[in-house]
Amino acid sequence: MSPVLVVPEGATVGRRPESHRPPRRGHWVLAAVVGVLAAASLAIGESGGLSLANFPERRLIEAHLDAWYGGDFDTADSLKAPERLRTGPSEERARGEVEYQAILEADTELFGCELLPPATMRCDVGYSNVLNDAVGEEPAVVAQQFGIRDGHLLFVAGSYLEDESLTASFRYFANLLFPVDYKAACVDEPNYQTPSCAEFKLAHLEDWASWHRIEEG
Repeated sequence: MSPVLVVPEGATVGRRPESHRPPRRGHWVLAAVVGVLAAASLAIGESGGLSLANFPERRLIEAHLDAWYGGDFDTADSLKAPERLRTGPSEERARGEVEYQAILEADTELFGCELLPPATMRCDVGYSNVLNDAVGEEPAVVAQQFGIRDGHLLFVAGSYLEDESLTASFRYFANLLFPVDYKAACVDEPNYQTPSCAEFKLAHLEDWASWHRIEEG
């Protein structure tokens, strides 16, 4: 079984040599070795793992997350492999989900990734939105897998990115006080929500946050 390459936290970058003079004649082998080690120090952290921070695959995933959760559907769509374009949700639903996330000011961050041969990366993704901000909760961390082929995303697998506890808290609050309006604005489906649901959450955000704090004690 091939070893898994894990992203270290707090990877360090090697120092630039104090002198830029070329190596003296007869020392070129040593200079070459030092150069290799210096380059490696850019990728090797204290934990001994190989950093994936600058790998094209990780940059692709970050670009996808920034676009999808930042309201840029066209950019997110352009990063998908053609095979996925044919099997994904309808464009209308996808655009609605992207707008929902943008209205709620969703924010994502990759905390760590590992390579899963032949062409998959498993990443821990931090997710938060205005609900987290309203009650001072840290981002939820969700594991996702990203299939990559020829510089494009072939698939995204894993749980829907959200803070499940805060989503459940708001749902309970809304069904207690505004059941009809909540049902009209939001859909009860996995992995999807509508822009109208985001607007509903914003409209009742402060009242929910106050209620949530009391419930949490």
